[in-house]
Amino acid sequence: MTINWKLNLPLPMARPRYYDHQYLRAADLAQAVDYLLSRQNLAARLLQPVGVVSGLELAATGSDVTVREGVAIDADGTVIVLPSDLRVSLPGDGAFQVVLSYFQQLTDRRDEGGVAGDTRWTERGVVTVSTTAPADPGRQIVLGTVARRQGVVTVEETGRRAAGLRVPAGAIVPTMGDTPQSGIQFPVGASGDEAFIRYSIVDGENTVLRIANHNDPDDAIAFAQAGADRLRISHGMLHMGSLHGAPVQADKVLAALGFFGPGVQHAQFSFRPGRGFELVDRSADWPSLDYALHSKPYADLQVRELRATSVSGRGGLNLHTDGQAALRAASGLILVRESGASGDLVVGGATTLNGDVRLGGGDRTVDSPGRMTLRGQRITLAGPEGVSVVSEGNTGGDAGALRVEKRAWVGGNAEIVGNLGVTMAPGWIPPGSGGGIATWDLFAAGAVYVGPVRGPHKIILNGTSGTIYASGGKSFLIDHPLDDPAAADRRMLVHAALEGPEQGVYYRGEGRLVDGVATVELPDYFEALTRLEDRTVQLTPILEGDEPVSPLAASRVTAGEFRVRTVDGTRTSHGFYWQVTAIRADIDPLQPEVLAASLFSGLLAAAAAERAAMPTVPPAVEVPSPTAAPESASQPKEER
Repeated sequence: MTINWKLNLPLPMARPRYYDHQYLRAADLAQAVDYLLSRQNLAARLLQPVGVVSGLELAATGSDVTVREGVAIDADGTVIVLPSDLRVSLPGDGAFQVVLSYFQQLTDRRDEGGVAGDTRWTERGVVTVSTTAPADPGRQIVLGTVARRQGVVTVEETGRRAAGLRVPAGAIVPTMGDTPQSGIQFPVGASGDEAFIRYSIVDGENTVLRIANHNDPDDAIAFAQAGADRLRISHGMLHMGSLHGAPVQADKVLAALGFFGPGVQHAQFSFRPGRGFELVDRSADWPSLDYALHSKPYADLQVRELRATSVSGRGGLNLHTDGQAALRAASGLILVRESGASGDLVVGGATTLNGDVRLGGGDRTVDSPGRMTLRGQRITLAGPEGVSVVSEGNTGGDAGALRVEKRAWVGGNAEIVGNLGVTMAPGWIPPGSGGGIATWDLFAAGAVYVGPVRGPHKIILNGTSGTIYASGGKSFLIDHPLDDPAAADRRMLVHAALEGPEQGVYYRGEGRLVDGVATVELPDYFEALTRLEDRTVQLTPILEGDEPVSPLAASRVTAGEFRVRTVDGTRTSHGFYWQVTAIRADIDPLQPEVLAASLFSGLLAAAAAERAAMPTVPPAVEVPSPTAAPESASQPKEER
């Protein structure tokens, strides 16, 4: 800080000395006052940065703003006092900065002994408003910003400058003790909240440094570092992590405790979201949060009893005990295979299970190098997604075969990947068909006929060509020409078909002429979806009141747009409706006239080829009634 006085004047270094019978002039008394004021200002500058000390709040008053009484200090250390509330008029609508500055003027003029002069310097704070920032912010203190819009005034704290305690050198030495008169005491809030820092003697040489913020359970003490609260005390708990900071990425260490043992061992107890807690050895480097999963050796943990959701061991997990080892789990014991590991459970002796055996989620295998036999009074294979018998690449005669010696009873749905032979009443399926299933839902790779059994069929779906024949209304989906069909977030176009001898699409809308012309832009995918030829435009002028309208003409559709203008060239402005019709470019042109025999013969020929490849339908078997008890399972003739 430069040692000077107000307005960068030199600091007075001499003061008057008074003695009896001394002849005094006005300059002598003025020098004494300046000396005292300069020291006062210097002390204020050393202890206070520039800004508001107390009060001076802004409040909207009608279409004006009121500045509450208060005190501020400027860059010269001058104390600026506003002794009472002051209402300030705003020049109009807009945003304004409210500024306080110091002002003094000569007052109390007297005429004594034939000499006239002002006898007082009167000080006051001057409040001004401006649309720009002050030129000298050290001597023009910004109290805040106000905005007036249509006579309504709003007040903001933007730019408000507040003073505070400043210690240029040395230390702050508060009083020791554990009372509100000791330490650092923060102002008590209106609800009774209290915060303080105190250092006191407990007993003899035992002392305590107490940091407090209390009244409500949610009052907190926080320690912040690197842009977030890392340690916080609230609700009677100690919180660690990234509180009120940036979101934490999965598999990244959120919080940790470091243990330092120079010359022996460093360790770290970390929490990794989605993984849990881990105790790692950091002797080779230093405890920190930025290390990858499984990149550090794990440290030993010795406990009397451990209760956890999961316990992981890298390179093996050894459980040592002098007595019997017991694994207790209220909901069962699960062995989980980590990525890249076998997940095998090897038992050196016999295994006795007194409960159920459950395999975890995903694909699981019970493997045997030879044949496997399951014996029991009744064996039930239960699976929410069904039970599969697969060949695993075996091409033998029994590959993937399911043999049932007695009877097979399916109480629910049966889904078969392959051929299914169905015997039905004569005449239910038209000639040429390989069979059929009467059901509500049908999944087929070939053709699907919807309608009466003997026709006419209202809808025919050709799974080979993707063609739909329907005698009613039709709506359909189109792959979006601008999106990757393999993308997860790809879009689809949903269109309803009009009857016509072409693969047509249409777009319509409303436009408006400006000075007799207009340009209409079509969707960005129009050019990619339609052919260049056979594009047509239809225009309809819109009659609005008695406004005159003109006949219209349109240009050809190119580059996804077309132009509209009046036929007679008048520069009128009115609305119009438009419709564009075009032919799809992503499929072959439609053949509007075909022979019915050739159409159906192609579908039936495909069905005949599928039927020729199907095996002989097995003989019918007796299906037990759902109310009849199934026979007891007998010993199989051949173990599998």
